Amino acid sequence: MSELPRRVLVPTDFSPTASRALALASRLARRLDAEVHVLNVNILLDDPHLDEERLEQVQQLLEHGDDKRREALRDADPAEAEVRVTTHLVRGISAAETITESAKELECDLVVMGTHGRRGLRHLLLGSVAEHVVRTASVPVLTVHPDAAPDGLDIRRILVPHDFSEQSAAAVAVAGSWAEALGASLTLLHVVEPVVYPDLYAVDLQPADMMERFERRSAEALEAASAELLDGVETEVRVATGRAADTIVEIAADGPFDLVVMGTRGLSALEHLLLGSVAEQVLRTTSIPVLTVRGHDQDDQDAQDD
Repeated sequence: MSELPRRVLVPTDFSPTASRALALASRLARRLDAEVHVLNVNILLDDPHLDEERLEQVQQLLEHGDDKRREALRDADPAEAEVRVTTHLVRGISAAETITESAKELECDLVVMGTHGRRGLRHLLLGSVAEHVVRTASVPVLTVHPDAAPDGLDIRRILVPHDFSEQSAAAVAVAGSWAEALGASLTLLHVVEPVVYPDLYAVDLQPADMMERFERRSAEALEAASAELLDGVETEVRVATGRAADTIVEIAADGPFDLVVMGTRGLSALEHLLLGSVAEQVLRTTSIPVLTVRGHDQDDQDAQDD
């Protein structure tokens, strides 16, 4: 998990956000001596009610669309002349599933893609291709928000939220490798979430001195994690109090940081519908690129399920 990427997959729909993702991927590939694979997914319409003549017409339209897509893919090559680029046009019935399958088939060890910032009811019902890839891809996924500054894609400061879980520890190790290779600074953050009790308890169960104790112990644990997981990488540790996702987004913007690296957890479909995940809430709301990393135990569980 802590190895640097050597083959980077960049799905594109030719949108401005996808272009920003491609620009970031090309800069990373140049710095890390990696190759870039640019992918466009052509979604197939499987309609059993179409007659043979209509199916032939649809096929001709798809082939014409393929020619246009190939031209666009050639035009979408990164500006970095020394980056090795291969373009792929793949058909599938689901963009997210095709992306994750292509990452496996092409043996890519990083996916870089744009998000479209869908929110509210539309997001609840439809979700996001990027979020689906984050949940299902077996490799780290770097997402770029629509509001990401096109000229601010150099990675100099990395923020790594750490909750001391296995997934989070895997993200810390990956962040350390990236910081070392890119010459970036690294800040390790833990967010202490306060517990609010109903007034009917009529007792202060979490006084200020207890919160101070939590923060002090968290700082000590972060120092220990830095020594164990980062192995000599110069790191700043920071403890904050608040709601995890909101606090991470606020600190990332105020830093300002250029990249947030987070671990992801395996949640059931119902848990995702009701709760989502902190990582997904962060990538949905921050304009800063977010690198999500799956923990080793999550990969082991997926292997058992397969």
